[in-house]
Amino acid sequence: MTLENTAATNKFGSHLRSQFLMDPKYVPLNHGSLGVFPHSVHAALRKNQDYVELQPDRWHRIEVFPMLRKVRESLAKLLHVEDPGDLALVQNASVGLASVLRSFPFKKGDKIICFSTTYTSVLNGALKFLESRGRIEIVKIDLAYPMSDEAVIDLVREAIQQHHHQDKPIRMAIMDAIISMPGVRFPFEAVTQLVREHNILSLVDGAHTLGQIPLDLTALDPDFFVSNLHKWLYVPRGACVLYVAKRNQHLVRPLSITPANDFNKKVNSVPFEQDFGDPGIFDHSPFICTHAALEFRESLGGEEAIMKYTHEMAVKGGALVAEILGTSVMENPEGTLTASMVNVELPLKESKYSDSETERLIIEKMIYEHNCLAPAYKHNGKWWVRFSGQIYIDLDDFKYGAKAIQQICNELQK
Repeated sequence: MTLENTAATNKFGSHLRSQFLMDPKYVPLNHGSLGVFPHSVHAALRKNQDYVELQPDRWHRIEVFPMLRKVRESLAKLLHVEDPGDLALVQNASVGLASVLRSFPFKKGDKIICFSTTYTSVLNGALKFLESRGRIEIVKIDLAYPMSDEAVIDLVREAIQQHHHQDKPIRMAIMDAIISMPGVRFPFEAVTQLVREHNILSLVDGAHTLGQIPLDLTALDPDFFVSNLHKWLYVPRGACVLYVAKRNQHLVRPLSITPANDFNKKVNSVPFEQDFGDPGIFDHSPFICTHAALEFRESLGGEEAIMKYTHEMAVKGGALVAEILGTSVMENPEGTLTASMVNVELPLKESKYSDSETERLIIEKMIYEHNCLAPAYKHNGKWWVRFSGQIYIDLDDFKYGAKAIQQICNELQK
């Protein structure tokens, strides 16, 4: 499928689903979990895969290095990073975070700040692994949304005052830019600045950021930052970018290290680039599709137009869902929580099933009985549902999802 005339017919809404590979009968309300990519990107994916198979040695020994460098150059512009050499390509955010955490030279007694809302694979994966090896102590801050940004910042400040000591310092703070569950924007800019003032390193999990909110990493100046490309940027799964500030690059190695060959060194001049510049033998095609994804986004009007629509759709759609369900949107008085994902309270006071069974049943019923999905979860003692605003949905889709989840709640209510 070509991109011709896309800009001229650029009215966002459900009709744009024809440009994606989705089942036309499916109502896609959960873009945030896995992302999707359009036909034009799918064509670029297949083209690169076919090209690689013509001469696998040519690709894997020589050509992969300059091609991945070009991807990092494009992403550097998008992220406002001056040197593409500060970026590495990894398969997903969890791999990027684990690369930092597993290789960082923590000393016994070092502490890491995280949050009760930290992504499960990070909290129960890499962090628990480090803790079990006696390398770090976890300082977990409980968050109960909806809450103001200032309340979150105050909790971080209190944790620093309580736990940051010279003999046992807080070495690092892990924070989301946009939390997964609940799907709310976290005040990562202010918290990054706060921890920097106390000589605490910042590791920002921006898995949901690229394509959903504007980013300027030069202005933010985090120590480490990751963002998936496949969630909101329309790049095939799995693809992610890891940013490491130059001051910290000597501290970070990839999970799998391949000694740099001459072709790698010809393109990548410093050890950090060389280590991450050869990610091994797997399908690099999703990364290569970054250019096609950015071209598609530009044909729709560019980043600002896309983000404006997806945000407005989340706000208006969330209000509509709340009205249908007779509940409320998870938002604070400042209105800072909703980016392009919106959380609505469910009218499910007490389920006939356990929490885990309830969550599973909601997913199964939405997918198999209603041909849609908006993930449900329990937070702060209440059941919520998360909807994603996206260019290919409109308010009728939110209405359909609301009625589906309403029926399911009635079936599960004790």
